[in-house]
Amino acid sequence: MHRLALLLILACTTARQSPRAESSCTGTVDCGREQLVASDQALQQAIQKRGMAPAFADVFQDDAKLLVEGKGVISGKERVLAELGPMPQLAWTLARADVSSDATLGYSFGWMEKGHYAAVWRRQGGDWKLAVFLQKAAEPEAPAPPAWFVPFRGNRESVAMAATESVSAADTAFAELGQKTGTQAAFTTYAAEDAVQLARTMIFGRAAIHQLFDGAPPIQWAPMAGDAARDLGYTVGAYTAGSSRGNYLTVWRLEPDGSWRYVLDGGVSG
Repeated sequence: MHRLALLLILACTTARQSPRAESSCTGTVDCGREQLVASDQALQQAIQKRGMAPAFADVFQDDAKLLVEGKGVISGKERVLAELGPMPQLAWTLARADVSSDATLGYSFGWMEKGHYAAVWRRQGGDWKLAVFLQKAAEPEAPAPPAWFVPFRGNRESVAMAATESVSAADTAFAELGQKTGTQAAFTTYAAEDAVQLARTMIFGRAAIHQLFDGAPPIQWAPMAGDAARDLGYTVGAYTAGSSRGNYLTVWRLEPDGSWRYVLDGGVSG
């Protein structure tokens, strides 16, 4: 694991261990994100101490979804826990985390030894609970993020603009654009400037995503579920690419013009 990743997890662990860590934040976003990072790392610690199913049982929502390589999407807490039970323990290094401007919806993602993980969190009764967890295979040696990449955005005020459409509608329009103009054009158009694509390695930024999809074959997809809070949302859906099928998770951020652009996207076969 590269040096930046190790520094990130060390910083998160230090913040979590401080008895006054909750007082160090300066606003709704900072506080919510700090608590989300603590929940992300606490889950990993619980996995190491208690095993996969018991650890996830404490944080999964009843309608949770698990996306895992080779099996696609598994829905519902009981089915998800049954799938996780025999799986080997997971360990990861946080790459980025963020929350909506009202700190009710958030996401985190990062590196595993031979893969990537991504998680969508909802706040329930003051606690962060998992709505979606994705685990996918990737190359074991990941390149370091570019210099512009930031793990945590600064605090910000509640957004005043209204979304021009739902995240599901944005995802559908994204898919339709892919059919009209091609995969590369669609993924480039809908990527935020700082978007990350979970591929064989992490791909950072719109320009690199454009290169990733150079010559990519047609992909068809459609959202199955989604949710949003203020300026952050997500969709889970199904895709086909030639003879390959699978499921995907896309995290969306509301831009100043009221449009949704994805900040994280990744899929699994199944």
